[in-house]
Amino acid sequence: MSLRQKKYTAFAVMLGVPALLVLMVTGLEDIWTDTHDIAVAILILAEIAGFALHLYWMRCPHCGEHLDRNYGQYCQHCGEEIDWDAKPGGKED
Repeated sequence: MSLRQKKYTAFAVMLGVPALLVLMVTGLEDIWTDTHDIAVAILILAEIAGFALHLYWMRCPHCGEHLDRNYGQYCQHCGEEIDWDAKPGGKED
């Protein structure tokens, strides 16, 4: 999986799962009071999971340092060029 795919997957977990959950719960307004605690727990878990994926995946392929919010062409730590579409080991998934 390329860095670009990893970035989009982490964002989808952090934003997509909560958005879908809100849409589902909005359609179930009559039982909202019963599912409120479960919905909040799922929202919190999705945010934590997305953040953890971001911390684990978003690393420079050259020096291994966390890229933070740097989505530029070069690593802010080692200065090497980052190919956002390259797959590790040159494998095609």
